Amino acid sequence: MPKKIATGIPGLNELVDGGFPEGRVILVIGGPGTGKTIMASQFLYKGMYEDNENGIFVSLDERKEHFFSEMLQFGRDFQKAEAERKFAFLDATRMSRVLMLKEKLFKEESRSLRGKQLSMDRLIEDFQVKIAAIGAKRVVVDTLAALVYRFPDPIERRTAMLDLIESLADLNVTCLVTTELGRLSLERNALEEEFLVHGVIMMQTLFSGGTTTRAIQVEKMRGAKVNPSLVPYSIDQNGIEVFPNMPLFGEQ
Repeated sequence: MPKKIATGIPGLNELVDGGFPEGRVILVIGGPGTGKTIMASQFLYKGMYEDNENGIFVSLDERKEHFFSEMLQFGRDFQKAEAERKFAFLDATRMSRVLMLKEKLFKEESRSLRGKQLSMDRLIEDFQVKIAAIGAKRVVVDTLAALVYRFPDPIERRTAMLDLIESLADLNVTCLVTTELGRLSLERNALEEEFLVHGVIMMQTLFSGGTTTRAIQVEKMRGAKVNPSLVPYSIDQNGIEVFPNMPLFGEQ
């Protein structure tokens, strides 16, 4: 059995047999406002300051300044962590914007899969360099949904996702990758990327009888005996807390 890595989320360890299996790639799925980025940043920050595991945040759609500002609301000073060389931020948004501009200017060249794949290769090389520079053990990629716009063709997008996930799996880091939930429902079709990763965590906002509840579920986790129950969680000034023994909507 692989070594277990503390999730940094109160209550979540109890759902995943004591922690995330080390070196695995775990997909966190949720709709807007469910707290995917908050969870991922909490996983990184707690790892840096409680488990001495440096971390990297790879952003595909948010600038560094915005991320730092938003996470300060939860008492997480990533700018300080960066200065201490515990943390590195890889801003891949600029690359995406530049490539999209080139695509408009040089359509005949950049439409090719090879041109797009070169950009993905450079991204993978960039975060490999960052990981080596600070000895990172935890990585977050936020969010795979951005690849939908970069690779509108399903086959190209799957190739890009597969390359990214396989590269992460080869780096001996524990990685959380976020993506968007397309439809709010307890019944849904699995996303293609769910079949490419080692673990899947679903975060949803549910409505019942005029009551709103945030709910989380571990749908799979290779290398761990999971509790697959749908349980509530909260988001406050300290971040996310999961309540593994609390029934949903007050049911007994």
